[in-house]
Amino acid sequence: MPAAKVYVLSGGRLLPLAGGPAIIPPTAGSGNGGTPGGGDPGTGNRNAMLVGAAGTSLSGSDFPALDQAAGPFTVRRSYDTALPATFAASVAGIDVNKRASVWSCKPDLGQLAAGTLDSAIRAFVQSIPDTHVCWLTCWHEPDGKIRKSQFTLAQYLPAFRRFCQVVKSVGKAHVYTTQILEAWSGQQPKAGSTYSDLWPGAGYVDCYGVDGYSNTGSGSTLWKPAVDFATSKGIPWGIAEVGCATTADTAWMQAQADYAGATSAGGGRSRAAYFCWFSNSTGGVLPTPGSDPSMQAKAKTISQAYFTDVNAYLL
Repeated sequence: MPAAKVYVLSGGRLLPLAGGPAIIPPTAGSGNGGTPGGGDPGTGNRNAMLVGAAGTSLSGSDFPALDQAAGPFTVRRSYDTALPATFAASVAGIDVNKRASVWSCKPDLGQLAAGTLDSAIRAFVQSIPDTHVCWLTCWHEPDGKIRKSQFTLAQYLPAFRRFCQVVKSVGKAHVYTTQILEAWSGQQPKAGSTYSDLWPGAGYVDCYGVDGYSNTGSGSTLWKPAVDFATSKGIPWGIAEVGCATTADTAWMQAQADYAGATSAGGGRSRAAYFCWFSNSTGGVLPTPGSDPSMQAKAKTISQAYFTDVNAYLL
């Protein structure tokens, strides 16, 4: 008989003494998934939407306080520039036994495409604990970078394909590849940086990610081009960055969570795979939820509504 797991109740959450993600006890008579305290539907957790954020500190030093104020978060968005030697050495290493990770890096595109980094990528993926849920990508928002002439489509595509090939070759059951583009590119497509232009082909991407902000729309106006594209490719979708552009707007925050929580793409899921606030001012946007009490309270309500045990999560 397996040993019983011991929990301590703290702040409305059950915290396992041995470590791991917290659990919100369901309220009496509550439903599943999308209802406060209810957790996720019982169909193998393939319909869960993990809710989290990217913090201000790349190292994640501010994340525990943000999680306390606006969580409980079940996923964290993070960024490394170079490719770390191990997952533990990456900025996402602090997520293990606490939450899932949506992680990106920016290694040299030429080296990636040439296969020079294959061994390093393989070692990095092999170092990810077998039970850790993680989405990996390189050079997120390549559409914007191409429009700004930081690199070309011809440089990006073979590098991204190689990255995905190597990641998938390791065969980690809970490590997924994701491509992350801008919602703006779906709303205002430009030749050379459209969703179709940047698509690497079948078999490379497990989940289609998109970033969007309040200055370009809400709900279907903002996200539907990406949802439609993911649907056409038969894969799930997720939101890697979502935030208010200039003004705190809790109604807008709720509307985006409602849309993501009720909108399916491909892969047989009923909602987005992940949903991450951008609690950072990079790019001149308003950190969401940041330190604003009203946005923190709204983010907490949404986190509780979609809370699920990340240990049982399946894409």
